[in-house]
Amino acid sequence: MTTAERQLAETARGGLVGLAGSIVAAVMGFALTIVVARLLGPAQAGVFFVVVALFMILSETTELGADTALVRTSARLRALGRVDELRPVLVYAFVPVLAVSGPAAAALWMLAEPLAEMLADPAHREVATVFLRLAAPFLALSAARSVALAGTRGLGSVATFALVNNIMIPSLRPLLALAGMAFGLGAWWVMFAWSLPVGLGFLLAGVALWRLLVRAEAEPRERVPYEEGEPSAVREFWLFSGPRGVAAVIEILIIWLGVLMVGAMVSSHDAGIYATASRFITTGTLVVAASRIAIAPQIAALLAREERAQAEHLYGVATGWIVAGSWPIYLALACFGPFVLTMFGDGFDGGATPMAILAVSMLVVMAAGNVQTVLLMGGKSSWSLLNKCLALATTVVLTLLLVPRFGIVGAAVAWGATMLVDTVAAAVQVRTRLGLRLGAGPLAYPALWALFWFGALGVAVRWLAGPGAAAFAGYLLVACAGYGFTLWRGRARLHADVLLGAIKRRGT
Repeated sequence: MTTAERQLAETARGGLVGLAGSIVAAVMGFALTIVVARLLGPAQAGVFFVVVALFMILSETTELGADTALVRTSARLRALGRVDELRPVLVYAFVPVLAVSGPAAAALWMLAEPLAEMLADPAHREVATVFLRLAAPFLALSAARSVALAGTRGLGSVATFALVNNIMIPSLRPLLALAGMAFGLGAWWVMFAWSLPVGLGFLLAGVALWRLLVRAEAEPRERVPYEEGEPSAVREFWLFSGPRGVAAVIEILIIWLGVLMVGAMVSSHDAGIYATASRFITTGTLVVAASRIAIAPQIAALLAREERAQAEHLYGVATGWIVAGSWPIYLALACFGPFVLTMFGDGFDGGATPMAILAVSMLVVMAAGNVQTVLLMGGKSSWSLLNKCLALATTVVLTLLLVPRFGIVGAAVAWGATMLVDTVAAAVQVRTRLGLRLGAGPLAYPALWALFWFGALGVAVRWLAGPGAAAFAGYLLVACAGYGFTLWRGRARLHADVLLGAIKRRGT
């Protein structure tokens, strides 16, 4: 087996583990959205998602960029044989994060009432205050959990990240929410059920990271000496994580800002509808998330060794897999959004048009694959920061202009345009600055057939039979069968033999 084949096989194995975890996370995230929507209704669900949005923004802020930096630095140190520097890097990663996240949690608790006045309409400010104070203590652990899990990825364990972040935490949330509501514990329990698994995840991630560190230190590796003027591992870590920390905050702001602004500018009711519809869009990113988990350490190691041709090949093949797995999801959501949203109960059908707008935008984003990961693993966190600033300006300006007039449809247009700006900027930089090309070859075959089976067929079925349950079921049956057959026929173009080999090896 050649070096390129080994790298693809490793990506396939890691991607399969990540994909399995991402599927569970997507399914359980979907289940949680249904539970929240049905138990709380549109208005209180809007308050819930607004609080979740604020929590995620603060958690990302207090990570200080150390999560992505730890993936890159750990993979680089292992590739260069400098494992003796891992412990100092971990110390310098965790201490600042904990020093920031603790006070942030205390501030969230103390400022719960004024924040509730800003984020919720008068009828729901009391429940918003309760939700904020229930989530606050877990903010102190959320950032440290993310950093610890990033460290396990950098040290080669995709499984730990998948089990803790994509299986345990998402699975516990809807199960705990349903259990508590069955005993009549009230709406506050739903927020507590969402928060509690964060603390459990921190404990498991910390133990796993320590075990992986000890194992990495015992591995015999040839050490690559420092070049003259090359910064130390700790210095390089924070030179990278500083811009990345700001960019990550902007990134999470872009994801959740629409929900916050709809809640503040329109109503909690509309915020609940928009948050529910937009969560479907994040569900479709499970394929790119699985690929990112596997590909990031490999791209970092390849670029550290200046093996650009292999990095380009790995990036291209992984992008073909991403398109093959994600485009059908977004095309189906665009065609049958009205039916899909009926699963959340009455009052959510108004999210169909925003869902369709976001789904179409995501087709372009997925066609660029893990372009953001490649940019970061190439050490260009400052470029990523510039892109995020441009994207944030786009979302703020368009949201302020469009939401007052068009409501959640305007919010969807703003978010869709923002994702396109961010993706195109990163793709141009990867091509012109890092010198990695992504031609149409790896993704043309799955893209064209996805458009036929899930796009054209979906439009035809929707036009002829409407968006009902029977039409949707028949459409999925025919589209999945036809698409699966065409992918099988073109499996050589997609390097599917590597994926199949990984599946067989994991099954033996």
